[in-house]
Amino acid sequence: MAGLSRLFKKKYRLFLLITIWLVIGIFIAAFRFGLGIFILTPLIPLCIVLCAISLFTDLRDMKLLTFIIVIIITAILVYFFYIFRNTIVPFLFSLAIISYIIITALFTLYACYEGGRNLDEFIYTKFPSPTHHLFRWLEFAGGIALGLLIIWAIYIFTGSQLNLITLIIFITILVLAGIAVILILTGLFNAWLGTFSLYAGIYFAYLVVAFLYGPTLLQMGGVYPIMIVIIFAVFDIIILLFTIGVLVGDRADIISKKTKIGPDTILMWLIFSKAAYELAKLLDPSTISFKYWWVLVIFVVLLGIVGFVGIIKYKKFKRAIKSKRTRKKG
Repeated sequence: MAGLSRLFKKKYRLFLLITIWLVIGIFIAAFRFGLGIFILTPLIPLCIVLCAISLFTDLRDMKLLTFIIVIIITAILVYFFYIFRNTIVPFLFSLAIISYIIITALFTLYACYEGGRNLDEFIYTKFPSPTHHLFRWLEFAGGIALGLLIIWAIYIFTGSQLNLITLIIFITILVLAGIAVILILTGLFNAWLGTFSLYAGIYFAYLVVAFLYGPTLLQMGGVYPIMIVIIFAVFDIIILLFTIGVLVGDRADIISKKTKIGPDTILMWLIFSKAAYELAKLLDPSTISFKYWWVLVIFVVLLGIVGFVGIIKYKKFKRAIKSKRTRKKG
């Protein structure tokens, strides 16, 4: 979240404006159908135009003439969008849901990995031996058990609708845990995997409830459905703002070098994807239930990738925290 402070700097004002536009649109769309469509529709073509421009120039250095051209092109695209919205919306939803989940799930899972690793580092460096061994085992075994318990609870809650997905997630986490246990023989204890599994279980629960029951909640009246909608909207925006913070923060240049795509381009595509998803959800809520399994498949694949990469990278991390512990003793 620290990267979000950059949005208040002068050269990031365009990103700040678009982010505020999106957040306002998400909240209003949850309670005012027509107004939500009115707010979100222009944002989609604007982000498409800015995303295309970002491939050739830095959006933070955009000149006035370029900005005027962007506004004109956006206005033309908005007009065509309204005319052909019945054809465009299904395509937009498919594109938006996949790309949005890939971007946010990847960054969220990586944050889960970093959170688990930071907790592991805190336990390893702050507690004496053998106390830290006990706490790290509690972190590892307890986190994995709680993560699997949450996934199992969601499986029961959904009336056993997710047999295959639940089984695959169980297998994925258990395989990662098995690799971690085997690596203990080499002196590498990936205790962070427990916290990672717990975070992943919570995020999985959010995805399942949001995509399976989100459309139903939007159409229901009463206090409790509205409270649940607000909770999910807040959680969704936290995930969104975290991802935006990463894309404009200190790691933006690292992301650019690794992906060969500028962070501005990823940011504009992220906002486009979220706005398109929210708009499609308003215009045709029934489409969400037909697409949710793609979301879960993407999540499971990314869960396995991030977990496996984390295990591979842990050897270097272990040397760093050992060095810290040695300096502390000295």
